Amino acid sequence: MSSPKPAVQDDPDGQISLLLGRAYFSYLGMLERYLKLKGLDDKVKPGIGNLLFALYREGDRRPVDLAAELGLARSTLTKLVGQVKGLGLIQTRADSSDGRSIRLSLTKKARALMPECFELANHLQSILCRGFSASERRQFGDLLLRTTANIREEQETLEKHALREKRNSKTQPKKS
Repeated sequence: MSSPKPAVQDDPDGQISLLLGRAYFSYLGMLERYLKLKGLDDKVKPGIGNLLFALYREGDRRPVDLAAELGLARSTLTKLVGQVKGLGLIQTRADSSDGRSIRLSLTKKARALMPECFELANHLQSILCRGFSASERRQFGDLLLRTTANIREEQETLEKHALREKRNSKTQPKKS
């Protein structure tokens, strides 16, 4: 006699976070295998797709604009830019209209990878949405966007709390 499979609880504080983690690690493993299978594993890495595709859509961008579009903290984008620059896929240059800012653009190497990256992205999309109707795909995408917005909002709250704690610890007298 087999034990029943646990159902997703109606309570979003129940198993959704566990399922999200499981989906993330399953997707990451699948992506790594496909990158290797396609011979791209030495050229691109998991986690850089959002930045690459944003620059594929519109090149020569300011990091602040990319961070806003992708919903990333500037510090996260800075690390990501360093990683992608290290792979030789983006280049930076000074912003001629604002000397304090830089602009990011794709290298020739990255532009040459565009067809393969789009092909792989479309293939992964077909796998992720296998058996979904068009309306289910839209709904799933909308739910993921809302979930991401919720996470981002919570991260901002946590960052504000951490800053408050840091300020408070500096203003309070030290205990002897």
